[in-house]
Amino acid sequence: MKKRVVRAEEFEVVDELGHVRMRIGLSGDEHPFFSMLDADGSVRARFGVQSDGAAGLAIADDNGKVRATFGLSSDGSASLAFGDKHGRIRAKFGLGSDASPTMGVDVEDGELQHRHKLAEQGTPTMGLYDQRGKVRVRLGLAAGGAPVLRLLDADGTVRAIVGLANDDSPFVQFLEDDGTRPGWTQR
Repeated sequence: MKKRVVRAEEFEVVDELGHVRMRIGLSGDEHPFFSMLDADGSVRARFGVQSDGAAGLAIADDNGKVRATFGLSSDGSASLAFGDKHGRIRAKFGLGSDASPTMGVDVEDGELQHRHKLAEQGTPTMGLYDQRGKVRVRLGLAAGGAPVLRLLDADGTVRAIVGLANDDSPFVQFLEDDGTRPGWTQR
């Protein structure tokens, strides 16, 4: 059987009343998408691919507010997020680009401020985020299992560390502006 190809810039599937219920095409910036619309013409689900390879699915309620998303970013991270009736993300779960699991929970004013994840070495951490989405406090376990509290500046650079060393002795350390060199340490 010979295959035939149909080409178009956009396809629409309509119901018996002529209302568009499904659309396949390219967005204004030439990214492919697939949308499903309700009987009133509102987009209720949309799948799309970006030029960098990121892909995502967004699901909206009957008021047009996105209430759930599932996506894969070009850096390899993946996420599943849920929003409230105002479209604000209230919970987010996923994998970071390093494949470490993450969980975010909205705790105040619609901003994700409390997140749990595994650090690069595979140990659990909890972060507290400011209103800009920058982590400011990170509590977790070091690679050897010792508890560590890290305080970060507005740019996300670690400036102070309090914790237990691998021999269970307590320590406090202040870091230089670059966040890599100790400026003062007390054990």
